[in-house]
Order: sequence, then structure tokens, then C-alpha cells
Amino acid sequence: MNERINSHPHLFLKEHIEQVKKALEGIWSWHLPETITPAVKKLLGKLTELHDLGKGTSAFQEYIKDPPGYRGAGDEKSHTPLSLLFTLAIALDGGWDELDTLILAAAARGHHGRLPTVPEKKLGGASCPEWDIDNFAGGEKARLLKKQLSMVNFSALAKETGVDLKDPLQRLAAQDVVKFLVKLKKFLINRVAAKLFSLSIEDAVDFRLKAQLVYSMLLEADKAFLAVSDPERYLKRDARQWQARWIDQYIGMPGDSATNQLRQKARREVMVAIDKNEKGRIFSLTAPTGSGKTLLAANWAFKLREKTASETGKPSKIIVVLPFLSIIDQTTKVYGDLLQAGGYEADGAWLLTSHSLADRNYAEWLEEGERPFYVDTWRSELIITTYDQFLMSLMDPEARYQMRFHNLCDAVIIMDEVQSLPCRLWQPLEKIFKSLVTTCNSRILLMSATLPPFVSDTLPLLPGFEKYFSSCKRYVLRFRTKEKLSIEQFCEELESRLPAWAGENKRVLLTLNTRRSARRVRDALAGPSSTASGVPVYFISADVTPGDRLEIIKKIKAGKPCIVVSTQCIEAGVDIDMDLVLRDFAPLDSLVQIAGRCNREGKKGRCPVEIVDLVDEEGERYSEMIYDPIHLQVTRDLIENETEVPEEEVLELSNSYFQGLFSKKDTGGIHLIRFARWQEDLPVHELLRGKEKMQYTFLVIQQDPQLKEDMARASGEHDRWKRREAWRRLAGRIARISVGVYARPSFHPQQIAEDYLGHWILQEGYYSSERGLLVEGETRVL
Repeated sequence: MNERINSHPHLFLKEHIEQVKKALEGIWSWHLPETITPAVKKLLGKLTELHDLGKGTSAFQEYIKDPPGYRGAGDEKSHTPLSLLFTLAIALDGGWDELDTLILAAAARGHHGRLPTVPEKKLGGASCPEWDIDNFAGGEKARLLKKQLSMVNFSALAKETGVDLKDPLQRLAAQDVVKFLVKLKKFLINRVAAKLFSLSIEDAVDFRLKAQLVYSMLLEADKAFLAVSDPERYLKRDARQWQARWIDQYIGMPGDSATNQLRQKARREVMVAIDKNEKGRIFSLTAPTGSGKTLLAANWAFKLREKTASETGKPSKIIVVLPFLSIIDQTTKVYGDLLQAGGYEADGAWLLTSHSLADRNYAEWLEEGERPFYVDTWRSELIITTYDQFLMSLMDPEARYQMRFHNLCDAVIIMDEVQSLPCRLWQPLEKIFKSLVTTCNSRILLMSATLPPFVSDTLPLLPGFEKYFSSCKRYVLRFRTKEKLSIEQFCEELESRLPAWAGENKRVLLTLNTRRSARRVRDALAGPSSTASGVPVYFISADVTPGDRLEIIKKIKAGKPCIVVSTQCIEAGVDIDMDLVLRDFAPLDSLVQIAGRCNREGKKGRCPVEIVDLVDEEGERYSEMIYDPIHLQVTRDLIENETEVPEEEVLELSNSYFQGLFSKKDTGGIHLIRFARWQEDLPVHELLRGKEKMQYTFLVIQQDPQLKEDMARASGEHDRWKRREAWRRLAGRIARISVGVYARPSFHPQQIAEDYLGHWILQEGYYSSERGLLVEGETRVL
């Protein structure tokens, strides 16, 4: 009787290959034929047979038949390095195209970890002398591969997979394996890598996205039949039809305010632009804050989706990308309300949120154990996510993010507040976006009140957007920055102005640059004088748990007189309407964003946005503790001779600001090259947010008392996969009650917290919803 080769404890490798093939057929049926070309299907067909060839060793077979009982060497049971070796050998022997070989080899090697990339230090200039995606031809890796090759049952593996392994693989056991590995390395460097490096940057980006598409589809197909109990239902897409008419039903008859008139006018113009630019791929929407960009974008997305559905029968997936968690909830609510206007209740198939606070629920009609896979694969018609999650799906080589990449293809993508993207992502994203819409047949809408210059060659949904800015007279920027103002002087000024604000029922927003300065201002205003005035003081910063922040924003939105003290976490996209804004100095884009919270509805005449230049007790500017010096200097140069700038002149000022940055800042050329040439780069999160300082995170367990017991239950799961998923289900709850403090030599978390299952549980008295986290040196809550 012929020996069979197992892929999983209950599954022969041949059966697994058939399941992957069937899953791929289902997945590519959701996409357009322009994306899943015959060439892509051919690559996926080969990859299905190649990706698990390394499972043919006796060590892996011993392991897979009884994983908990396996006592052999851990590295000997690994299968992806051997799958890479087999793929390269078969490609060399068969004379396969070099770039196809790279896709297949990299996907085979990385389907249980990450798409392989090459350390930059191994490369020299534009050449590729040491370009090697796994460095397999020497040292311990070569010794391990030589040993694993001696463990392979070649005839059984050939029968199980249908891959002809006789030439050259079966001879390997009798050959000088090290010489053969060197031969494969030369093939990889001298032919495969050389072909990659001969491509232009634009063609190399196109190729990288093609590779990610193939890789992404394999990743999902490899798990599909193992993760769901009813594969037929999973593979059949029952598209939910979002409809543009729901927006009219949702809006109804808006009031006749100046801002609503502007919104209605913009809607009409956007509808005309959609009809005129049916073949467009990258669009822009530049409009003043408060002009209803969320609904304008929804109009665009729903119209395009309806068109593709009628023409192809495959409605586009809609992906809404936002820069901050603070505006995820309000955007999700808008789309949920649109669903209700259409007569539907939201579930994961209609609408899915993907971010650190999401609860990972999908739908009650789906078995609980299957929901995580539907969430992780973005199996929804409309996804609302963060920049972090979107850019990791687009650029990060990690398999857990790349599994979603194919969802970015044939999609309608809305990116809001694009001015918040750092300069070093400008060049990479310009090229990657252009490739995404051509190679992967997506459409992208880039939105902001102030578009950065990397957004070139876009089709504007509001071609005459300048007139919208010139018609807005809601606020005036007043620069009180000729002289520095100490934090103590600022607090004294605010206390003196408090009675007038209370008497006039003002809604005032005070935005500071650091947590410490914000706390200082909050405490100054929340004293006896505030109590006597009867005006509530709300505090929003990273010292306040996300759960409390969301509750505070709800109170602010109620529209009653209040004073809000915040850090910049409130400045972009949070839909609040204030009478007066005071802000510590910052780069111009931040100043414009915070101004968008002032007189948002335009019902109060022209309201002031005052900009001050605050310093601490040592005379150090708070702005320089937080922001890039070039951003600050470009802003200072622009306002040097300005004392007041009305809203209608802000657009011109913003354009000058971004042009100044473009000429002085690193716009990410090296990161573009690294992406195109498959080189290692900084983590996407670091490219987006900068290098994070080490900090300690504390859980305010009083806000979720049941969590501690649920954490213990998750930790007690014996199966590691069930344990991992149990912790992932708790991640949103943990994030909602978390606050952090930067590490410093004089502070240790044990001073205020206890270690519990790897998390710091904050002791009672060190947090209050009104003041946030109270660390060493501050008064405890009694």
C-alpha cells in the first residue's frame, strides 16, 4: 500500500490541495476578470501545488499526525523553506519566467509568516549582488535543508501533489546538496533578482502588487475550508446592495442654514462630476470642514458601486479609511443610519469596522467560532478602518495583513483627511495608488480640506472647490504669536475670561500640545471659579481612556455651554461645533483642522480661533516638544507678517504650506525604492506614526470589572489557537479602558499598578474620568 502524506492531522495533502483550488475559484469569482487574468489564475494554480511540498518530510509527517506529542527537532518539521527550495529547483529545471518564479517562491516561503524581503544592508546601490529572499545556501539553513531532503519520500510526494519531482529533485539525496543550493542561489540572484532590478520603479511597483494579489488569495484559500463549517455558503457571495437613494432619505429636508446650502450645492456638483468622469480612477474632494464630505463620499461610492454591479454583476467593495479612532464611531454611525434609512439592520455582511477597538463580532446568524475568519478576511460589502490597518494591508509584508490585500482590488476606496499622511509616505503612496487603480482596477477618493501636493493627476469631484472656501466666513485665525506666553500666564488669562464665557453661554475649545500642559489648563479651569460659573469642564487627552473620551464627545455634541480642554486628539474630523477656539501653536494643517471645530454650522457670524505660543516653566515651547521643526518653521515663515487670516483665505495659505514642505522635507523616495525592490523597511506603523517611545499601558479595570475574569478564562485555554482568538476578542475591551504613560528612569509601573497576566491593572485612586491618569507626583483621587 502506498504511503500517504498528510497536510493536517485529519487531511491528506491531496485533499488539502483540492480544497485550496476550490476556495481560490470562489475567491476569484468575486473579482473582475481584468484583475484575475488568465496569467494570475495560472500562477495560483501552480502555487496551490507548490506551496506545501515541504510537508513531504518524515519529520513533518511525524509532527502533523500528533502535534502535541511531537518530540523531534522544531526546525526539522518546518516546511516552508523546503517548499521555497523545491519551487526554485522546479522553476530552474522548467525554464520558468523569472518574475513568475519570484512570486511563486516568495509565496511558498512566506505563506505561514510574511512575504520575504531582503535586508537593505545586503544591497549595493541599484544593483543586487546579494539579493536573496531566504539566504538558504549557507550555514545552518543549508545544513537543515540537506537533512530535510534526506527525509523526503519523493515518489509519495509526487503522487500526492501531482508535481513531477523526478528531475532534478529526486537526485538531490545522492548529490552534493550544498553545491546545488549555491546553484539555486545564483539563479535567484543573477536571473530572478536581476530581472526585478531591470524594471522601472513604476513597473516594479506594479509587479509587487501583482505578487501581493497572488499571495493574498493563497493565504485566504489556504485557511478557508479549515476555518468555516459550510464552505459552500462562505464561497458564495450574496452581495448586499447599498443604494444612493438612501442618502436622500437620510438627509430629508435639511434646515436653511448657510452651511446646509453649501452642502446641498456641493452634492449637486458631485453628482454631475460622477456622471462626467465614469472612467476616472483617482478622484479628489477638496472642501471646507463641515461641508458634509462623509455623505458626499458615500454618494460617490454608492453611485460607482451601482454602476459596476449593473455592468459586471460584481459590485465593488467599499472601503472607508480614517486617520483616527476618534472619528471611526461617528462615521460608522452615519453608514449605519443610511442602512436604517434603507430599511436594513447592520451586520458584518453589510458593514464591518476593523480597528483596535472593534469587538470582532460579525453576525448572530454565523457560528461564533467562524466569525473571526470573516472579520479577518474583511468579508463585508463595506469596511470602515483606520490608516494603520489599510496601509498595513497595502504595504506590510506580514501574512495577517496581506490576507486582506485582494479586497483592495476592484474596490472603491475613500481616504479621508489625507493631509494627515506624513511627508515620507508621499512618494510611495503616489506610485502605489496609481498602480492599485491600474493593476488592481480600484478607484480611490482622496479627501481633505487641504490636499497635500503628492495628490496629483486626480479628478476633482468639486472642480470649482475654491469658491466653496471663498464663500465660508465662519471663523478668523488670530495669531497671538509675536511673543511667547508662559503656561502660568495662559492659565491666569483663561481664569479671568471664564466669567464672561459663562455669562455669554459660550462653548470654548482649548487645545494644547502635550498632556502635561493640557492637564495644567484643565486643573486651573476646573477649580472653584468654574464651579461657581456652572460651566462644565471636559478633558480629552491620551490620559483619558478611549471609552471615557467617546462618552465625553457625546456630551460635547449635546450643544450645551461647556469648556473643552484637549490635546490634538480631537482636532481632525470630530464633529463638534464650538463658539471659540484657543490653540497652542502647531503646524498649519493642524491649525486649520482645529479651526474646523469652530462655528462649524456657520450660524454665529464670524468666530475667533486664537493661536498662542506657549512655553513651559523653563521657557521651552510645547510645540517643539511634539512637532517636526520643518513643519513648524514653514508655518512661522508663512504667518510672520500676519495677525489675522479669515477662513476664505486659508486655502491659499495651506497650498503655500504644503508646497513649502514638498521643497524641504524628505518625501519618501527611499521607502518607495525599498517597497518596489522587496527590501526590508521600517514597519508601516512607524512610517505612519513615527517611532513610538516606550510607554507603560494601564487598565482602568473599574470601567469593565468583568474583564479580569474573562482575561483569566482566555489565558486558561489549552489550545493555543483558541487562546489566541480569545485574547483577540478581548482586545477591543482592553483598548477601551487603557491609558499609557511614557517610560522614564524615576518611574516603575509597580508603583501604581499590579501585574496581571502580562497587563498592568491600575490601582484605585490613580484615575478619574474628569482628570485622567494620575502618575507619580500628582495628587491621588481620594
